Amino acid sequence: MLDKDNWQRNLNKRDFLSLIILVFFLFIYLEYVLFSRLLAERYFDKGLDCLEKSRSTPGEMLDKKCSSYRNVLKLLKKSIKLNPYDSRAYFEYANVVTKIGDDPKLSVLLDVDSFVDSQRQQGLYNLAKVKYIEAILNEPTNAIYHQRLGSIYDKLSDFKKAEEEFKKAVLLDPQNISICIYLSQYFLSKGRQDEFFYHLDRVLEIYKKALRGGGPSVDMVEDFLKATGRENLINK
Repeated sequence: MLDKDNWQRNLNKRDFLSLIILVFFLFIYLEYVLFSRLLAERYFDKGLDCLEKSRSTPGEMLDKKCSSYRNVLKLLKKSIKLNPYDSRAYFEYANVVTKIGDDPKLSVLLDVDSFVDSQRQQGLYNLAKVKYIEAILNEPTNAIYHQRLGSIYDKLSDFKKAEEEFKKAVLLDPQNISICIYLSQYFLSKGRQDEFFYHLDRVLEIYKKALRGGGPSVDMVEDFLKATGRENLINK
């Protein structure tokens, strides 16, 4: 009976010690995760600051612009590595890669990633596609992410998938004026008048609501109407 009691006490001690060790390692892990998240946020903010500076760099200063973009991508990569669940870093990375792909001079000077193949522009767009998809995996209900992914599919001539993503964007955020304007412009450029007028009606509907409160969305719509030669639709 005494041996049984001793065995029971030893077992309880071992269980208690195991629990203490488990709590200790859990605490260490949580501290590591918290530190990683804070460091990832710091790299992300630095990346955005660097991106803002690159926008003010004149287009003819290619070397300086390339250097800025390299720094932005390095910072965003570090942010993603430390926090692979932050959709914003993937999204901004994809945006930068898309801008590089859109600029023939930059795309020649910048070797961004192993995804870039002999067809440099297509490789860059494929890389952007991967990053947009990763952003969506982390935040599937973000309408802007779907709209940007659709625009990349369009650049890659995958028009079916592009429109699938555009439909998702509208379903997720039907009152998003920037998405409605983008789709109006998109279908106008494709010569698809029915779809253009459908989205134009949506733009005008949101515009009428926005007029009551003013703000940047009103300016966006009016600039869009002027650009498409429809100044007569501007509410005076």
